[in-house]
Amino acid sequence: MLSAGRLAGRRATALAAAAAATALLLAPVDGSEPAAATTAATTAPAAEAPTLTIAPTDPLLSEGEALELELRLENPGDAMLPASTVEVLLTSSPIGTRYGLSRWFEGQALLASAPVAQVELPAAAAGDAATATVTVDAETLGLDGRQWGAYGIGATDGSLAMATSVVVRDEPGESSPTRLALAAPIDAGATEGLLDADDLERTTALGGQAREALDAAIDAGATIGADPLLAASAVALGEEAPQAAEAWLERIDRPETYPLQFGNADPIAQVRADAYPVEPIGIPRDDAPMLPLGAAAIGTRQPVVDATGAVLTADDLRGLGAAGTIVLTTANLDELLEGSTPSAHARVEGVDVVAADAELQSLVRAAGRDEGVAASDARARALGLLATVTRERPSDPRTLAAMLPASSIGDVAALLADLDDATFVETVGIDAALEAPVRDAVLAADDDPERDAGAELVRAALEQEAEAAQVASIVDDPSSLLADLRLSLLLALPDAGRAVTESDRVAIAGLADALTDVRHAVRIVAGSDVQAVGQSLPLPITLTNEFDVETSVVLSVRPSNALVTVPNPEVEVTLAPGSQQRVQVPIEIVGAGTVLMIAQLHTPDGVPLGQIQTVRVAARPTVEAFVAWTLGIGIALLLGFGVWRSVRKRRSGEARGDLDDRSTRRQTQPNPIIEETA
Repeated sequence: MLSAGRLAGRRATALAAAAAATALLLAPVDGSEPAAATTAATTAPAAEAPTLTIAPTDPLLSEGEALELELRLENPGDAMLPASTVEVLLTSSPIGTRYGLSRWFEGQALLASAPVAQVELPAAAAGDAATATVTVDAETLGLDGRQWGAYGIGATDGSLAMATSVVVRDEPGESSPTRLALAAPIDAGATEGLLDADDLERTTALGGQAREALDAAIDAGATIGADPLLAASAVALGEEAPQAAEAWLERIDRPETYPLQFGNADPIAQVRADAYPVEPIGIPRDDAPMLPLGAAAIGTRQPVVDATGAVLTADDLRGLGAAGTIVLTTANLDELLEGSTPSAHARVEGVDVVAADAELQSLVRAAGRDEGVAASDARARALGLLATVTRERPSDPRTLAAMLPASSIGDVAALLADLDDATFVETVGIDAALEAPVRDAVLAADDDPERDAGAELVRAALEQEAEAAQVASIVDDPSSLLADLRLSLLLALPDAGRAVTESDRVAIAGLADALTDVRHAVRIVAGSDVQAVGQSLPLPITLTNEFDVETSVVLSVRPSNALVTVPNPEVEVTLAPGSQQRVQVPIEIVGAGTVLMIAQLHTPDGVPLGQIQTVRVAARPTVEAFVAWTLGIGIALLLGFGVWRSVRKRRSGEARGDLDDRSTRRQTQPNPIIEETA
């Protein structure tokens, strides 16, 4: 028998065959002519074909209980679908195997069925949907006294492909219930920083997302994961934290609770980037000192890593095994299982993992993420699968497992309520899966083209943060500047259990804006032109500090030409929090004219801050300075002329030897006048 992880490979049967099976199933019931059956058989669903969905509002039926069904017709086409009569069918016996259940869901099973209701489905406008409900009383349904298990329900109007779902007669008798080990991550769902008081109260108060998720998880006995962002927000608010949040934190802070990454950031991407764990530096607060990370600690259990949506390698397993309990799916394993569905405890590459059944995991995720009839159908299919697994070998206890979707992206309260009501299922914490007997398994040799996408985002984010760290030396405690940026980094990373999306890439790219804000929070304010008259005077330059902490920077000033000199071109400046300060930089005027003074801020380590600013200075030296300047130019010209004259004489042959040699030669030459007289 194929495992649930490999059943998907058996689901490639042609759509025409599915339609033909549907027609054969319906032919004895509605009395359709062969031509009508042929038409139905040759009508293969296309990409824009209408689809019909059916689901019970409550998938569990007890003795004497009526069945309420929901139907929804989606019309993606550009023409209206007329009203129609839909016939509802129920299989005469429970579906006995997982293979048979999968074939029923795909519309391929030829099971004896009987009509139990007709539903008038209204017209569906183009691009819209039509819905209807019907209640089938217990007598018409005819399940009283029958065997327990998953019964198939179907619906069609003869022109549409069969819509299928299941309903479970919940009377298992002496069957050993299947244990379902669950992990329930509860995250803040935040996109920017900490939550304010209003947002925190909204999610933790009665009816709030975090409150409802916690209630359902506690009732189910699931292992709960807590987003530290919720606790950090409450701690940062201090006395202003809402009472609802305080009460919520008291309930969730228990030894078996495990911490998520801040913002439920993906640990798999961090492991693949060799950066696990990326943790907050501290808890930033407005107008108050930063709090240490330990102030927001919740729970002491090791983390549960949601790898149900990933394709793992042996290296991944080793890295994640050191991080916590790994929950993957059987789709990631290469194994051929015979007989009943095994328990979830497996050992892969020497690492103990929780192997969630791939089909069940998919249904659990859909039940939380989908809405309306689709969510009801997913819940019914999940209960039907668990009932079928229990019926496979009713005397064999087993422990399956599932990772619930994070609370911000899926509401599993209805599913957990159904599981709590089912007598053939017992929900427990994730550790129960590790207590079951272990089986050896190997990883499937599957390739994932998006494998490195998350790791690349982690590396890009950390590179940007490293740039900000260079700037942070302008304050005594660099972590006070980096705490907000690290929090933004974690919130920008992909959520655990979810593939990388374009919005994730945009969020990481957006960190550059935060880095720009850090670089430009301390900057030079553009100034007006300066009229500089005199020999030595101060050049006023205004600096601003938008940080709420004191900063220390280096101001460098240099002229664009020699008309002005700066005796001390670098000045260390300390700026008060949230202030502006005018710095007087001494300059000396040595010539008349216009000069641009170029000003730039740096960190004490020499990293540039902000943008370069220029100040136009109209320099007019005093008379003394002008005379000194003129005298200096004259001396330079005279020296230059003397050097030029000497060089010219040497080239013309007039300059030979040194002065002493020339004097000696003059003394030894004969005097022609004296010789003539003699």
